[in-house]
Amino acid sequence: MGFICPVCGENLIESEKSYSCCHAHLFDKAKKGYVNLLLGRDASLHGDSKEMALARYEIMQSGTYAPVKNAVIALLQTYAPAARVIADCGCGEGYYTAAIAEAFRQAEVLGTDISKEVLAVAKRRGNGFKRAVASSFALPLASESCDVALNIFSPFAKEEYARIIQPGGFLLMVIPLEYHLWELKQAVYEKPYLNEPHIPALTGFSLAAQERLEYQKTLPTRQLIDLFGMTPYAIKTSPADKEKLNAVSALKITFSVQLLLYQKENEPWITKK
Repeated sequence: MGFICPVCGENLIESEKSYSCCHAHLFDKAKKGYVNLLLGRDASLHGDSKEMALARYEIMQSGTYAPVKNAVIALLQTYAPAARVIADCGCGEGYYTAAIAEAFRQAEVLGTDISKEVLAVAKRRGNGFKRAVASSFALPLASESCDVALNIFSPFAKEEYARIIQPGGFLLMVIPLEYHLWELKQAVYEKPYLNEPHIPALTGFSLAAQERLEYQKTLPTRQLIDLFGMTPYAIKTSPADKEKLNAVSALKITFSVQLLLYQKENEPWITKK
């Protein structure tokens, strides 16, 4: 399976330094191992910055999101233990992607993200999965080629997920709930707002499972700064407000998320354990 050519839609064949298709469309690999498959207007998109990518890598390395990772893997092992192709759409620096590749060694694991910077950092996660710069709204994946697609804290491209997931396959979403990172927002903003979670109803999919996960961790100053730096808040917040975190020696943070597992209808191929 793997990636398809964004020009003609044919399968891409990987070599040591590039990907190419039968029509001689050639895409060189970057030194960090990813391939850039953005074309046209999308080619100007940048996504997360290098600073955000490094902040995310550091906070993930600290184990702060390990309960989320473990819950994702447990859910997939229960419902899709024989998955053969798993696509992590909006994979970031590959924390969840690499863990899934380790847990599902029989599967081909593919990671896509709009940011070259995060995929460069993902090289630190090893070579257990393939990486491509691509928009979740124009995935370089063949129709009905994936047993599982992942959407973990990333933009929601429902039409593309419906296209790439085969009948009986799964879409696993992780979304923030109302009080996710609440104390962090309180420390930065004069008037913080609760998240507004949205659980989508997906045409052609049924909700196979859902799980609410909530825990707290006390983080020191450096990790608080990294945690804030990896979020979209970092882009929109003034330097003066960001600076407030330097005065916080430690803070107990609430992590509150919902895991949603949807199954594409019509001829399920996987049987629950």
